[in-house]
Amino acid sequence: MGHRLTDQHNRRAAVNFRTQLPIGISEPGPDAGQYLGHVREVGELIHKKSSQSASLLIGIVLTLLAVVAHRFLPERRLTLDSARTGATFFLMQYGEGTPPQAQWVDQANFHFTCGFARAGADQDCSFTYLLYSTSADRGTDLSRYRTLNLKLRYAGNARYVRVSIRNFDPRFSRVEDSNSSKFNSVSLPPKDLAQPLAISLNEFSVPEWWVNQYELPRKYAHPDLSNATAIAFDLLGDLAGTHDIQIDKIEFEGDWISTEYWYLGILCVWMILATTYGITQWLRLRRKHREQRKKIHDLVDSNAQLQNEKEKYEKLSTLDALTKVLNRHGIEQFVDSVRATHAPASVIVIDLDHFKRINDQRGHYMGDRVLQTVGEILRAHTRSSDGLGRWGGEEFVLVCPGASLSKASDLAEKLRHTIMETNFIPEDPLPITASFGVAASHDDQTFEDAFRQADQALYLAKSRGRNCVVAATEDQMHKVTGARKSTLALISGRFKLHK
Repeated sequence: MGHRLTDQHNRRAAVNFRTQLPIGISEPGPDAGQYLGHVREVGELIHKKSSQSASLLIGIVLTLLAVVAHRFLPERRLTLDSARTGATFFLMQYGEGTPPQAQWVDQANFHFTCGFARAGADQDCSFTYLLYSTSADRGTDLSRYRTLNLKLRYAGNARYVRVSIRNFDPRFSRVEDSNSSKFNSVSLPPKDLAQPLAISLNEFSVPEWWVNQYELPRKYAHPDLSNATAIAFDLLGDLAGTHDIQIDKIEFEGDWISTEYWYLGILCVWMILATTYGITQWLRLRRKHREQRKKIHDLVDSNAQLQNEKEKYEKLSTLDALTKVLNRHGIEQFVDSVRATHAPASVIVIDLDHFKRINDQRGHYMGDRVLQTVGEILRAHTRSSDGLGRWGGEEFVLVCPGASLSKASDLAEKLRHTIMETNFIPEDPLPITASFGVAASHDDQTFEDAFRQADQALYLAKSRGRNCVVAATEDQMHKVTGARKSTLALISGRFKLHK
């Protein structure tokens, strides 16, 4: 009995095992496959984003290192001394009634003295170092340097030691006239020479006396060191007595690669990397686009259809958002509807006087408030059957079907008076006036003719002092109300209706 129960239990267990086993090891269905696909795509996307972030971080770190590294690059130096190959230098002293007394103490070390027995006009003692080797019109480009490092010892009573650099410019310099080379100079008080100096080349300037001497235009009056032919040191002031000068160091210093070009190089590298990345991404997206072209074809067509519908409804929109009257397209539609009935109508063209002055003096916000108020006034004094619209800027058009020229003129005068009497900006009173041109269409006349005549009348109103109404008749005689009376218009219009 016990064995039979055991066998039955084992058989039930085996059956349960056989019925449950397929459930645990069944193959994934379609939903599970899609889920696994999405998981793989998300994993790949996360991995790709992580790689891109790491690359970008590395690029930023390298860029910062490159920016800092520029400070540690070796500098360009040009040292002027007696040992320099082809070095040419000399002393010069002159002065009224004074014999030359300049002489070398140590020529190799640029140590010299000069003396003047008494003060006199145009006295000078100078040391000149030539910066060209073969031709006086082919010097050295010092614009690539940033600083002049100078160590000079001076004993004497001169007021200033002047450092000057001559620059040959073929536009006005001549080889036979050494003084025609541009004179760039900076003056140094003797007390500043107690220690080595680092003079920025931006401190050099061109004196007015030299510019005036050669009558040069202003475009040539700025400093220029791109073709320097000589550097000189001379004394200024009362030079009576003995002067001892020793120039220990003349050195120009600058960058081999300027900061601007260094940063430009970094920018170019980034642009190349960005372009390469962009091309790679474009190729990848192009391949993906080809794979998904069939899927998105219907979406593209649907989007195009929606875009066409959007453009259609935008075109059909006829309301001006600011003034709440018809816009230009709305007026054209209204004119088309009136034209279809072959009914006579009058046209009033309205233009606010000196509106640009309002925008310039009060701002565009105040100008918008004025336009909004004018729109409210015009809407309040026109019929529901009239077509009121903003033609553009500060111009409005009012089409009155069935109204005669006389009634339209009276309405225009009423609107003119209302606008003139309205306080547009209560917190900051602003007088506003408007000019009106009125015309009427007839059976033998098109709406275009009426608009043109109304515009002619408006132009006449503007030319006759503004703030008035001018009504056009068939023979171009005009009736004026408001500011002026009795005049004649012989001008052409600006309005054109689009069919």
